[in-house]
Amino acid sequence: MSVAKMIAAVGYGQEAEQLVRQANYIARCHGAKLELVHVVEALNVVAIPEAYGYIEIMPDAAKSKAIANKRLENIVQNAGVKEKGSKQVLRVGIPKNEIIDYAKVIHAKLIIVGSHEKSFAEKILGSTANAVLHKSPFNVLVTKMNTTNKQTNIDIKKYKRILLAIEFMPEIEGVVEQAKEWAKNHNAQISLVHVINRSPILQMPLSEFEKEFVEKVNWQYKQLINNYDLKPTSHELILGSPAREIARYADMHNIDLIIMGSHGKSGLGLVFGSTANAVFHRATCDVLAVRLKD
Repeated sequence: MSVAKMIAAVGYGQEAEQLVRQANYIARCHGAKLELVHVVEALNVVAIPEAYGYIEIMPDAAKSKAIANKRLENIVQNAGVKEKGSKQVLRVGIPKNEIIDYAKVIHAKLIIVGSHEKSFAEKILGSTANAVLHKSPFNVLVTKMNTTNKQTNIDIKKYKRILLAIEFMPEIEGVVEQAKEWAKNHNAQISLVHVINRSPILQMPLSEFEKEFVEKVNWQYKQLINNYDLKPTSHELILGSPAREIARYADMHNIDLIIMGSHGKSGLGLVFGSTANAVFHRATCDVLAVRLKD
C-alpha cells in the first residue's frame, strides 16, 4: 500500500521546524503529497462579573487563527520548505481529534507526529503523539525531536537502517509489505528481530518444552523470511521483554527507523499500553506503527 497522501501535525518553535523538514524528506522519498496541519486549541472561557474588577481580554477567533497561520507560514519558511511543496492547514479544536479527523477527510495513509522525552506523569496521561498513535486508524510515524542541538542542517534523519520487529499474527503481511516499501523508497537495509516474551526473572536454563517452542518459532521465522522474499542484513530471535529488547537492539545496531504492527487501544489499553506504545517511549530512533485491524 503506497503512501500517496500524508499529513504532519505541526506545533510551534524549533521542534516544529525539525518536524516539517523531516516530513518533507519522507514525502519526497515516497513521492507523496504532504499536508501540514496545525491545530489551534479551543478554549472555554468562564465570564467573570465586571463588578469584581477583572477585565478579561480574549482575542477573537479570526485574530487567533490569523496569528496561528502567520506562525505556521514562518515555520515553513524557516524550515526551508517551498510552499508549493506542501499544503498548510489550520484547524480549531482538540489536537488529537482534529489531526485524525482531517486525515480521514483527505484519506491520508500516514500521520507524522513529533515527540520528545516526557516526564513519567506525561507518559501515563499521554501526549498528542501518544493519543494519535492509539486512536488513529491510519499508520503513524513518531519522529523523535532533537531538543538540544541547534544546528538545523542535521535535523533531517535519513532512514538507511530499518528494523522490522516481527510478531506472528494474521495481519503480518501488511506490516512486512510496508517495511519492504519503506526500504525500497529510502534505499535502506532491513534487519529483522523477533522477541519471545520471557520474564527477565527467569534466568534458569530453558526447559525441554521451552526449547521445543523456541525451535518451532525459529522455523516459522525462517519460513516467513522465505515466503515474503525478505533479504535482511541480519535477523535475530531474542528471549526477553519485547519492548525492551527491540529498543535495545535498535540502539546497538544504530537503527534509524523501527517498523512494527500496532492495534488501536482504548480504556485500560491506553493506560497500560501495547508493545508498539512501549517501544515508542523506549526507542531513541523513529518508530512507524503500521495500523492493524482490531
